[in-house]
Amino acid sequence: MTYLRLYILFLGTVLIACASEQIAKEKILNLQELAGETMLLNYDQNNIAINYLGVHLNDATSVRYQYILEGLHHQWKDAGSDRVVRFIDLKPGTYIFRAKAANADGVWSEPQSFSFQIVPPWWGTFYAKFGYGVIFLSLIFLAYRIQLKRQSENAENKRLKELDAVKTRLYANITHEFRTPLSVIQGMAGQIEGNEKAKESIQRNTLSLLRLINQLLDLSKLEAGNLPLDMIKGDVIHYLGYLMQSFESFAESKNIRLHYLPQMQNLQMDYDPDKLMKIIANLVSNAIKFTEAGGDVYVTVIHFDPLENKSGWRKTLPSPSQETLILQIKDTGIGIPEEELERIFDRFYQVDKTISRHGDGTGIGLAFAYELVRLLAGKIFATSQPGACSTFTVYLPITRESVQGSRDVSEQLAASFLAQDAQRETIVSSKSIHRSDQYELLIVEDNDDVKEYLETYLGARYQLLFANNGKTGLELALDKVPDLVISDVMMPEMDGFQLCATIKENIRTSHIPVILVTAKSDIDSRIVGLKQGADAYLAKPFHEAELIVRIEQLISIRRRMQDRYQHGLSSISLHNTDQKYQKEDDFILKIQTTVLDHLDDEEFDSDKLCRYLGMSGSQLYRKLKALTGKSTAIYIRSIRLAQAFELLRQTEMTVSEIAYEVGFKNTAYFSRCFSEEYGKSPKYIRIES
Repeated sequence: MTYLRLYILFLGTVLIACASEQIAKEKILNLQELAGETMLLNYDQNNIAINYLGVHLNDATSVRYQYILEGLHHQWKDAGSDRVVRFIDLKPGTYIFRAKAANADGVWSEPQSFSFQIVPPWWGTFYAKFGYGVIFLSLIFLAYRIQLKRQSENAENKRLKELDAVKTRLYANITHEFRTPLSVIQGMAGQIEGNEKAKESIQRNTLSLLRLINQLLDLSKLEAGNLPLDMIKGDVIHYLGYLMQSFESFAESKNIRLHYLPQMQNLQMDYDPDKLMKIIANLVSNAIKFTEAGGDVYVTVIHFDPLENKSGWRKTLPSPSQETLILQIKDTGIGIPEEELERIFDRFYQVDKTISRHGDGTGIGLAFAYELVRLLAGKIFATSQPGACSTFTVYLPITRESVQGSRDVSEQLAASFLAQDAQRETIVSSKSIHRSDQYELLIVEDNDDVKEYLETYLGARYQLLFANNGKTGLELALDKVPDLVISDVMMPEMDGFQLCATIKENIRTSHIPVILVTAKSDIDSRIVGLKQGADAYLAKPFHEAELIVRIEQLISIRRRMQDRYQHGLSSISLHNTDQKYQKEDDFILKIQTTVLDHLDDEEFDSDKLCRYLGMSGSQLYRKLKALTGKSTAIYIRSIRLAQAFELLRQTEMTVSEIAYEVGFKNTAYFSRCFSEEYGKSPKYIRIES
């Protein structure tokens, strides 16, 4: 710190000579000038030494001094004959230094003063202190808000837990109640004689529903902590091999290759056969359902030993020092969007991608597998490349503390599951059922039980075609041109809305009535379906009588449409154009115009007309048959005959000339065809006109 030395002169009380008095006055004037000023010092200039001097002309050594530093002292200090005073570490503030002198007679002079101010640092100023106060109050307010928010969150979490507990108890009670009627249905179905196909469908769906109910019950037990572990020690590789067999037929029916790839021949460890079976069942069946035909599903089993294994697994393991069983289920399916990965293990959550939906589901399977893995003190993770593949990895800690289990027990559990799964997951591929009935219906549905149900009630009345998804359904619709399409809405590849819109936009299929059948019964979904051109919209569950009535009504409408176009043949034009028939009107007019442009060409037949329209022979035949009730060749002949009818009425041409004019080279054949079409020979038409 710096020292500042100030010299202050004090007037003596005894003046001896004028000259001395003059000098003293001059000193007084100088002192007064100094006394009127206030010196500013920085906060680090707080070590100060002040020199002062009392002038006595006779005996300067007899002068005594007193001083006081106002702002630090409360009373005068006796300095004796010392003329220097020092102050150390003065605090910021304003100070007034006063000093007075006394002669040998004890007469004291008037005090003289000098003021100075030590300026505080910027962080010690009033504004800084005010800022400190604002910050302090803000922190208190923020802490209050955080505490208030925490209390609110705690209250909300408590409420949600209570609500979740109520919901858990509710669906646990409901699922318990479901088991009784399902057991009765399953038992009674076995006693029904005849109709084995219907019995099999009832039993399979009952078993599937019971499995779902069991999962819900197990979930409620897991949350309540009442689902015990039944660990045994055994060869887990052998047990997993038995489980994989249960999915081979399921994978084969989907044209999917299932690969079981254990990296060791056997591994003794503690495991719960029932819990492990349910984990594998949910993950593998999920992988198969979301894999396209011709794809692959890989189930890899890895043994990680921290003392031996030096592979890259160490970096990904939850506990690298723990001996671990790694189960990896990888598919070549559609993948999972990155934003959905964090939620796929949430209960009842499903990826909301209708076009990617490859089967029915409830959103319980993955959540159930996740909870079971946690129960076994393991971890489960999911990774995915959208549009390419998904991988589920399960880490289970290996222990060997349980009692050696019976191999027969494990095999019995696996064999039981194999039999149940085979019964539950048997899939029938796309098929067609041909009967001799006139009308052909295309059923587009990815649920085989629903297809069998529709076949039961419609198969005796109509000729049926089946497709497993919207894409296949569209291909069949374009190729076969059925009389009516019944489609589900939520399907893989292409949903019902897209299928309906595409059918209605394509000239080859625009006339086909479409009935959409779906579980989405809300008004918005109905409006979307009707906007896409659907002729009817039925919500599941529907009554078979209602469906049949809808089909008959749409077929009746098609009959009226045939009358419309048959009526227009007499004048080779269409009248009273209706917007809803615009595509069909344009199509018929295009055919009529094309035939009339080649009217005198006897060789202009169905094949040439197909090339002009860009359609196959079967497509054009089915389209015309639906619109007019006539085959392509007969319809071309009808146009020629209609033109001949007009020529007979409006011209003086002979019958032979008219026959050649409309493309008939044989007059006798022309007369016979004309009589079949109009019930009269050309000569009678000429006479009447």
